[in-house]
Amino acid sequence: MKRLVLMGAGHAHLIVLKQWLSAPLKDVELVLVTPSAWQYYSGMLPGWVAGHYSVDQCRIDARSLALAAGARVVLGSVIEVRADKKQVRMTDGDLLDYDWLSIDIGATTNLESLRGYAGTLLSIKPLGQFHQQWSRHHERSGAKGAHIALVGGGAAGAELAMAVAHAGRAGATAPAKVSLITGNQGLLPDFRPRIRKLAHNKLAALGIEVVEQRAEAAGHDLVLTDGVTMRPDLVMAATGSEAFSFLATSGLAVDAQGFVLVNEHQQSLSHPEVFAAGDVCSRLDQSLNRSGVHAVRTAPVLAANLRAATESGEFTAFQPRTNTLYLLSCGDKTAIGSYGPFAFSGQWVWRLKDKIDRRFVGGF
Repeated sequence: MKRLVLMGAGHAHLIVLKQWLSAPLKDVELVLVTPSAWQYYSGMLPGWVAGHYSVDQCRIDARSLALAAGARVVLGSVIEVRADKKQVRMTDGDLLDYDWLSIDIGATTNLESLRGYAGTLLSIKPLGQFHQQWSRHHERSGAKGAHIALVGGGAAGAELAMAVAHAGRAGATAPAKVSLITGNQGLLPDFRPRIRKLAHNKLAALGIEVVEQRAEAAGHDLVLTDGVTMRPDLVMAATGSEAFSFLATSGLAVDAQGFVLVNEHQQSLSHPEVFAAGDVCSRLDQSLNRSGVHAVRTAPVLAANLRAATESGEFTAFQPRTNTLYLLSCGDKTAIGSYGPFAFSGQWVWRLKDKIDRRFVGGF
């Protein structure tokens, strides 16, 4: 019997498995490889940090889902892909052969500017690791008077800064100061001016210091572009995505940043038996933000094409929508949203985001 290995339990693979509950693959051994039985939903983690959700509300039981879909589950991490040999190697040295491989492992946080930082550093990726680290900090901290610095001016950095500030006001952890260091491009550089203005106003209302400079690690300090030093008690890194290093030596075609290159079928440009979805991949014909929104929308196409690959069927093309709905939580049960040229904010936007997020996780 031929084998399909799902490497990672990202958003796309979870939806693929869900679809296959009622229509399983025929005559194919299905294997899910994941480092944890749980998959944490990125859209709800800022709400968890802010104190609005329990951890159980923010995670999906990937192991039970896979078993119900007829998959064998291997709990562990892949540290090497041997594309020419159709093998992946696990941390314990075991080799797993495949006939088809689908990769949905996300990405790591780009810590280039923070390498060598001697203080306490929390990276938002991988999400499971961030959950554990923030929980430990929360338990031992209670630290009134602490200074927490968020590094990264994208959506993740802004959302987490507001979540941390709200948690402090609510008494969960009480930092005296929250700083958001955005980098030289400023706050939310990929968003329209109206969204950026709404976010600036909300950050100011929460008392968050916005520093539109780049920060470099220097021992226990962060050195800003203008030479000023900052010594926070905790640094949280939301500094963009970086591809897992082993992909560059996998034999798969990758882009200049090391992400797996795929075509419109989510199929590797170099190895047609390999597919990839979510943050781990990129396309030459168009540029997509590394967002869970795209991973979710890719999933039905990925499911159809994996089935087509195993059954010698016709492939389906994934065409992203021109406009995408983005919803940014603001810590205090308000949110900021955008859709194409439109921008909006308020409690009703939070309720919309909360409904969408709960429905997604509850669907599993």
